[in-house]
Parts: sequence; C-alpha cells; structure tokens
Amino acid sequence: MKWTNHVTRKHVGAFSAVVLGFLVGCVSLEAALPAAPVTVQAPSPQQTAPVNLGPVINTKLREAEASFTADGTTMYFNCQMRPGPGGNDICVSHLTGAFEEGRWTTPEIVAPGVISLAETFDAEPSISPDGKTLFFMSGKRPGGYGGMDIWYSENVDGVWQTPKNAGPPFNSPYEDHCLFVSVDGNEAFWTSTRPGGYGGNDIWTSRKVNGVWQPASNLGPNVNSPQSDHHSILSPDGKSLYVTSGRPGGFGGEDIYVTTRDAAGVWGPLVNLGPLVNSAKDDRCPSFTPDFRFFVFDSERPGGNGSKDLWWIYYDQIQHIR
Repeated sequence: MKWTNHVTRKHVGAFSAVVLGFLVGCVSLEAALPAAPVTVQAPSPQQTAPVNLGPVINTKLREAEASFTADGTTMYFNCQMRPGPGGNDICVSHLTGAFEEGRWTTPEIVAPGVISLAETFDAEPSISPDGKTLFFMSGKRPGGYGGMDIWYSENVDGVWQTPKNAGPPFNSPYEDHCLFVSVDGNEAFWTSTRPGGYGGNDIWTSRKVNGVWQPASNLGPNVNSPQSDHHSILSPDGKSLYVTSGRPGGFGGEDIYVTTRDAAGVWGPLVNLGPLVNSAKDDRCPSFTPDFRFFVFDSERPGGNGSKDLWWIYYDQIQHIR
C-alpha cells in the first residue's frame, strides 16, 4: 500500500528547528567532547560478562533499543507489552538508584493512541536530553514516505503531541530508521534500504550545510555489506561509529562493531567488539548513558528473561577497541 505524503517544506523546516533544540541540550550534556576538558573517572571493575537490566525491564517478550535523558534517570526503549497487529511499542521507565543497582520503575507505554499505535510498528526511540522531543521509527503510519519512516513527537506541558514526519533526506519511499544526530547538529547517520546501497539495510549519512541537510550519502563498503548493517551511534570523541551488522565472521547472528574515520573523513573497516559484547546470539543496537560510563545494548543471549533483553557493560572495558 502506498502512503500519501503529507509532509511539506514547513514540516522539514520544523524538523530542523527541533534537531537544533535537541542538540543545544546535547552540547551542554556532552561538554566533555573534543574541545572541552574531560572528567577523569576511576577505572570500572573488570567485567567478564554483560549485566542484564533485570526483570522489571526485561520480560519474556522484546525489550531493545534504549535511550536516556540528560540526567540518566529516564530510559525510553522498544517494548512489546500488548497484543495486536503492531505488537511493538515505546516504553519509559525511571531509575530510582544507582545504575548498577538496576532499580527501575515498572515500564509504561508512551502515549498510547498518539505515539504507540495498535496498527503500527513503533520502535527505536531516541529521546532529547531535556526529554521534550522523542524521535522514533514507525512502520505503516499514515502520512509517511515509505514502509518505515523516522518520526518525532514534541512534549508540550507534559503531553506528547501528534508525531511529525522527519522528511527528506532521512525518509524515502523505502525503509528508513535508526536516526542519530551528532553533537554539533551538523551530521546525521541513519539506516535505509534505499537504492544505491550494498545490501538490505545500509548506514547512510548527511551533513547540514548553511542550515540545509544535504542528499543522503552511503558510508561505503568498509561499513556496509550485502548483509544487514544498521543502528549507528558515534563514540564520545566523534571519531568512531558503533554499528550493528549481520555479516559473516562474527560471534553470532548480529554483532556490534566499530569503525573509525581517518583525518580525511574516510571510514575504516569494521572491527568486532569481541566476546564481552557479542555472543552466539543476536547482540545489537547500542547506546550510552549520558556520562558515557555504561554501554547498553540488546541481546538474545542465554541468561536473559526471554526474547531480546537489555544488557550493559562498563564502556571503558571496550573503549580501546577501534
């Protein structure tokens, strides 16, 4: 079924303004990036295995794709809490103690009937640092460009508003999802099945020049493969990109890799993050807590509560892998 395109230049301009606001929060949050002094943290305890976020968050169904507000106490994630044609929603939970303690409130579906719809597939949330804007992927939502599009909703006086389409170059008549925007607001990465790639899901990028997002560009064969390559996030220093890939040669079905760009901006070959992160099952879709102390990802490894669970490791255990 072909969805009618209701997205106008006005919407695209509004999206750029939302991204700018999003990144203003990120800049203050991530002041430890290149030009600013870095707060030195004590080394974390040595880990031999990732830690499950626990039974309050993880169930026998799907929990995946975490994203955190600036204070680190609110987590949005993909959940599967109700039956129906969609079956995948966006949930929110609040941390009530130290992260390692795993004391989370009972998850709740975010804005059912507005963001999480019974007839759509809603996943891959990315919350702004101030908690006021939620980006997410939605499948078969009327008004989009293709089967899966990137959308966003703004929270006004505590109420989530009707989602708006992110527009081009992010969305196309194909499947587009997993948006990540750099701290300076001038570089975006996302996943797309549009023509011109190397396989199914590929990582694409765009730069903002004079306030205008440029046409999408594929990251090339060092990053993308004939398999599925998706869900990319930048390292704290902005030099490396963490990517999920189903390519052969890993530990299991999907693994998490890292690629690093050189001085000319060319991305190097993917490097597997190794057995602390990757298992014989699917391991994918990483994120950071705001202080970059914890590296959170979803996995189907043994020892979880069901399908995909959320797990964490200390980031300094793998930060050296580039």
